Amino acid sequence: MSAGVVVMAVCVAVVLVLLGVTLALAVGRIVRGPTILDRMIGSDLVLTTVLIVTAAAMVLRQDLTAVPVLVVIAATSVFATVAVARAVTPSSDPSDEGSDATTPEHAIEEET
Repeated sequence: MSAGVVVMAVCVAVVLVLLGVTLALAVGRIVRGPTILDRMIGSDLVLTTVLIVTAAAMVLRQDLTAVPVLVVIAATSVFATVAVARAVTPSSDPSDEGSDATTPEHAIEEET
């Protein structure tokens, strides 16, 4: 084996380990919470890690057939983030009585 192949194999192994650590930390963030925003950040990080792994696999295989998968994952991540942001944002409509306490932090503040 040439030196270039060994260097490439070591680099791929290091990147996979780092992405695995990132994925583990993101899942920990989702499980630990405590708010919906923390969980959304974790899920965004999981989806981003999946995107990176898929794109890296495409580069290594020199194959572009997974591009539609990348687009669907990215769109899902964006739409989910927007949906959570809209659900958590307090309403400016005065007819929405009490519906502005959508996060645990706001509910605790209003109870005291």
